[in-house]
Amino acid sequence: MLVTPEANQRNRIFALVLVGALAVVFVAAGWFWLPALIFVGSCPIMYWMLRRRCVRRIRTMEQPFPQQWEQTLESRVDFFTALSADEKERFRQLVKIFLSEVRVTGIGTEIDDTIRVLVAASAAIPIFGFRDWEYHRLGEVLVYPDSFGEEYQASDRAESNILGLTGVHQLRGVMILSKPSLLAGFQTASGRNNVGIHEFAHLVEIEELENGPPSEVSWEAVDHWVRYVARELSHPKNPASVRGYGYTNEHEFFAVLAEYFFKSPKSLEKMDPELYRTLEDMFHQDPASLLKFGSLRRGKVGKNAPCPCGSGEKYSRCCLKRSVKTKSGDAIDRNTVELSNGKRDFIDGDTPIKMPSGGNQL
Repeated sequence: MLVTPEANQRNRIFALVLVGALAVVFVAAGWFWLPALIFVGSCPIMYWMLRRRCVRRIRTMEQPFPQQWEQTLESRVDFFTALSADEKERFRQLVKIFLSEVRVTGIGTEIDDTIRVLVAASAAIPIFGFRDWEYHRLGEVLVYPDSFGEEYQASDRAESNILGLTGVHQLRGVMILSKPSLLAGFQTASGRNNVGIHEFAHLVEIEELENGPPSEVSWEAVDHWVRYVARELSHPKNPASVRGYGYTNEHEFFAVLAEYFFKSPKSLEKMDPELYRTLEDMFHQDPASLLKFGSLRRGKVGKNAPCPCGSGEKYSRCCLKRSVKTKSGDAIDRNTVELSNGKRDFIDGDTPIKMPSGGNQL
């Protein structure tokens, strides 16, 4: 996705060689059929088309990073705050390019820079370990005011319990996210749910299936992952360690574990070291080490400090007020879960998750 000087040079040489070869073909054809020379005039247009995306991305990367975007990343995205200075700059460039090429549209709700940046951060985190990777087919992210149903309608009906969806068939190239759930996924460092990362993990898997894994991921790692998933889904060693929805199929297993891997990597590593190392190979990242270092230097937002969302209100009267305490003490957004009688746990992906009767749950 990012354009390095080397990538820019390769693109320029490729465009020149291809257009030059076509020009030679058109001129040679002109000896036998004079009208063929007309096509020589189209060569500059072809060169521009081959260079257009590369040049556009270079110009985007040269633009300054908005201060509001920086504030959102620093106050809400723990992954970003844990990065080194050089890595932060690379993360900013991924965010800028993503938002310059993918529309983020609100459906019945207002979309501000905070939402747009959190969507871009959700996209950047799973692919940060890959140097040459992008979501080829994604063109738009639709943000709904709340959960929605199987027909993509937003309503208060009980069956409207989907918080995120990666489009297929007629919606291929489109992603749908619940706005409250997106915000809740980045609200606190604790917790294991992030609907944005979940859905973009689905896109990573789709890209790998269609175009092969990135160069950083070996086929041995892929084979190890496939074998692990097959073994786990057929004979789970500890079903309570992964929310029940993760066992729906291999695709949801991957997406749910991606949430754990990036939101609670130390807990996952402690519970299942083999699984953590396998995901480390698949994403080419070690978030447990990264966030362990980042947590040492990350401060907390005071109750009377300005709210990180940029509303102008005190933190205690804004985002902190919109959260509630569960019995376990975890802060959860009111719009994300139902807390009474244990009827519904975190809703993740496509369906509500039932709380298991016992055992530890990530």
